[in-house]
Amino acid sequence: MRVPTHTDSFRMLLLQAADEGRGAALFGESQARANELVPPFLVSQNFPDVYLEHPLIGEPFLDVTVLYGDMKPGTRINSPAAGEHGAMLDWYADARKTHHGITCGFELDTKEKSLPAAAIHFQPREFTELVRPFCEAIGEPERAELYLTLTSRMPNGWPLSFFGMFRGRPGSPLRVCGYLDKAEKTACANDKAHLAQIFNKVGFAAFNDTMLTQIAALMAATPMIVDFQFDVYPDGSLGNTFAIDIQFGIEQPEVVYNTFENGPGARIMSLLESWGAADNRWKLGPQAAFARSVPVELPDGGFGRFAFSLMPQWVKARWTNGTPQPSKLYHLAHAGLLVNKAG
Repeated sequence: MRVPTHTDSFRMLLLQAADEGRGAALFGESQARANELVPPFLVSQNFPDVYLEHPLIGEPFLDVTVLYGDMKPGTRINSPAAGEHGAMLDWYADARKTHHGITCGFELDTKEKSLPAAAIHFQPREFTELVRPFCEAIGEPERAELYLTLTSRMPNGWPLSFFGMFRGRPGSPLRVCGYLDKAEKTACANDKAHLAQIFNKVGFAAFNDTMLTQIAALMAATPMIVDFQFDVYPDGSLGNTFAIDIQFGIEQPEVVYNTFENGPGARIMSLLESWGAADNRWKLGPQAAFARSVPVELPDGGFGRFAFSLMPQWVKARWTNGTPQPSKLYHLAHAGLLVNKAG
């Protein structure tokens, strides 16, 4: 076979995720829509990082986040859901040449019959000097000040790293996110009063003692990375929702079984289920994990191997006004040529 296109790769990965009846339980009617609506966004030179996101309780649906690596100047997306994106992609293609760790992309909500405008994601990491030019490129320079102002008042161990937004929605919040360092995660797990102090310092008031206890329990249950999320409104105030992404650190499918049978995944999911933030469908998610390669004919007439992988990466736990909301499981779908390493 020839090297698969990005579209063929995505559709194969989605089919694998939905195999053995999982699609109806995890994605609902979103699966068919995602098959058609996502491919126009797969425009980076290599297959982008694609995250399949589904709730763990309530009506099943699928959100898809597409995050780009290197990109050619002049790249465009043939979808009305991308909105005015030319200036953003041109700026990103140029910035990526000198800042290889940054990434940008879109989040697609495919649960609706017609695809709404895609949300935008940008990860400047430590390169905060890129926040203003990115926001200028998407036509919303005022968003940069929200991110940079919050960055300046975040406590040690709580650095911001990325943000997401819906363009053209007056009054909509900016979702700001960062990675909690190990010392702070341990402190929050050991003492919920420490987390309360952090919330008070940054101006987040929508919490209660039960919420603090639940967050501490989740942080204690995982040895892996945790990231945090706040909503920032146009006046600079924080919204009433707080979320954490609890990562599993899974890179190979053989690790999935232990993680979700008697490891951190099992402990985390059991907690979420006990709080009514998940039901037992989470047990289907890990069954989708796989990794395999197939021989392909290269454009130059030679032969190589093309790899596909699908791994659960993290679960999002979220609270609004101190009450747990439905959790979501995130799977990383990846495809690409294997590179031979000279020995």
